[in-house]
This record gives sequence, structure tokens and C-alpha cells, in this order.
Amino acid sequence: MTDDAPANGTPEHPVGGPPPAPTTGPATGPATGPATGPATGPGASPDAPPGTAMTPPAGAIVTDPDPATDDRGAGSVPPPPVGTGHPDPIEPEFPTRATRAGSAGGVVALGTGLLGAAVVIAAVRARDDGDLDWSNYGVGLGATAVLLVIAVLGALADRRAGGRAREEVVTWPGVVGIGATALMIGVGINRDDDWVAYLIGGTMVALAVIGYLAARRAAFVVVAILGLALVYGVAFDSVVADSIGDGHPQVTAAVLVAVFVVVVTLLGWALPSRAVSGVAVGAFGLVGFLGILASFAVMRFFAGVFGGMSMMLDRETGDVTSVLAAGGGFEESDVWWVVALGGLLAVLWALAAAVSNHSGFSLLAIAMPALGVPLASVALAAEHPTRWAAVVAASGGVLLLGGVFLARLRGRRTSSPQG
Repeated sequence: MTDDAPANGTPEHPVGGPPPAPTTGPATGPATGPATGPATGPGASPDAPPGTAMTPPAGAIVTDPDPATDDRGAGSVPPPPVGTGHPDPIEPEFPTRATRAGSAGGVVALGTGLLGAAVVIAAVRARDDGDLDWSNYGVGLGATAVLLVIAVLGALADRRAGGRAREEVVTWPGVVGIGATALMIGVGINRDDDWVAYLIGGTMVALAVIGYLAARRAAFVVVAILGLALVYGVAFDSVVADSIGDGHPQVTAAVLVAVFVVVVTLLGWALPSRAVSGVAVGAFGLVGFLGILASFAVMRFFAGVFGGMSMMLDRETGDVTSVLAAGGGFEESDVWWVVALGGLLAVLWALAAAVSNHSGFSLLAIAMPALGVPLASVALAAEHPTRWAAVVAASGGVLLLGGVFLARLRGRRTSSPQG
């Protein structure tokens, strides 16, 4: 008996395990067929290579594994042969999909970057003198065409054979090609009409949807979000802005950004790339809200600098100067409205982090209060900043202790019982 052989000579029942099933009769001779696996029975040579046909000696018990007691489960598919060179399938429809792009990914990235540089140079220099320079513009059109054609050729390749390398060929030339298409449309038309913005945004969304269907990569979702943001902003400015008025521009902008973030996050939640789309549009919302709060702070700063001039300029500027000196040109309630909307987004991001387990949502939920509250305190010209710091510190401490308690409680529930 070799060292790795079971004591009873049965592969299914090692030492200390359950006894073998009773047989219907004694073994009358050697098995009728050769064993094709590695030698593990009595009398086997430990130096025999795997796969060598070995005949067990007389008296050895040779049984077939019972499908009902096999550790893979009844009716399960056996594992692939070892050493065949095929990785385990990532998705059922892609049984031979490669998990790495290899050197193809780096070459594709560098080539895409150089073509993107050509597009940017052409877009900047195509209208230096006001008229369209067709030499520069033609180079930009050619580079854009190369990017899109390469992406299309990659999309037409066999999915199961291309794997990750195919996705790289489709994704990065496709994403940069969509951006290049938007630039070329803007430079070629060179008009400020709303329909131009609709055309650019709609083209970006349509091409991004096609790219996502071809490669299922989240980069196309980000491009689609940018196109939607362009269409959304122009539509709001041309349809809704006139009816709302200019009384509270910062609050209007905050509502606009919050609605866009929530709607796009909910729509993107149905996609496999829900985390990337949610974090991308969340980053857009975070920057928007911080910019709005920073505008309050800047207005407050200039009101403090030129506040002493209000009496000198009162006869010339009227109420505008008096408002600037008193409140910075905005109402304090506007700041609180923006803070409330930002807090709502922070809570939604915290819930998304709990559901998706993605750290991007956690970072957004941290950054909004950590950066927004100090800006709000500056905009409101807080007379007692110590109170602001004490209140937010106490609130954060209570929430953090609650998180520690929930973590310990969850650990107790999920821990396996110790015998």
C-alpha cells in the first residue's frame, strides 16, 4: 500500500470515514477493465505516470463513484480536464473567453491615445482664422474614422475566441471615437443653436448604446451619461428655465443636478454596470453641488470685501448694493435648500453602497458632507464655527458607533457555530 492510498483500498472512503457499502457478493477476481487514473491501489508503483493503465491485484475492491454521493452533487457537470489550456467559463455564452487582454490591451491603449491626440489638434486648429481649415479638419475626420472602423471590426470578431482582447479593441477606440465624433460635429457646424447640442448629445448616446451592446463595458455607459447630461441641460435651459425665473439660480441648479443624478442612477441600476454608472453620475452630482456651494462662498467673500463701499455706491446701484452688503447677494434659505438636497444625495449614496457593496458610493457619501458642510458654513458666515464643528462631530460619532454596533451584530449572525 502506498502512502496516499486509503486504508481500505477504496477511493471513496478514506481513513476515519464511513464504512463501505455492503457488497452483494465477495470479489471473485480482478476487475474486468483496467484502471485509467493514477495508481493508488495496493501494489501500484508510486513512480508510474498518471494515465498509465494499471491492473489492481486480486482481492482489491474497485467500485465506480456513486453519482448520488459524489461531492460535486447529483447531475452536476464534471470539471474540465486538467492541462487542456482552456480557462473556466466566465459566462455560459462565452465558454472560452480569455480573462486577460495581454499585450493587446497596451498596444490598443497607446494607438487610441495617439489617434485621440490627432483629433484634438485638428479640433483646436481647424478654425484658427475663423474659416474652416479643411487640411486640419480632414486629418481629424480621418482619425475619427479610423477609431470607429477599428471598433466596428472588433465588434464583428468572434466573441468566444476574442475574449478580453476583443473587448479592449471595441471599447477604447469606440469610446474615444465617440468623443471625436462629437468634436468633429461641433467644429464642422460651428453654431450655438440648440439643435446642434441635441445632435451631438443624441449621437453620443446612440453610439454609446451600440458600443455597450457590442462589448458590455461600463465605459460606454459613462459616455452615454455625458450625452444625456448635454441634452438634459440644453432642454432645461430652453424649455423650463424661462418659466421658473432667475430668483433662486443656485437652488434651481441644485434641483436640476439632483434630479439628473437620481434618474440616471435608477435607470442604470438595471444594467450589469450599475455601480460604475451610479458612481460616474454621482461624481458629476458631487462636483455640481460643491460648485454651487462654492459660488455662495465666493459671493459672500466679495460681499465682505466690498461691503464698506455700499454707502458710497448706494445712489448709483440702489438695492443691489445694499443686498450685497447685507447678505452677499443671496438668501440664506437658498444655502439650506442646497445643503438639504446634498444631504439627500449623500443618504442615497450610502444606501447604494450598502446594497451594491461598491466603495465608490461610500466615497461619494463621505465626500459630500466632508466638503459640502465647510463650504456651507463659509457661505452662511457662521458666527460660531465651533458649534458647527461640535454638532457635525457629535452626529458623525453617533452614526459611526451605530455602524460599529451593526457590524458586530452582523458578524455574530454570519459567523459559523463553533462545536
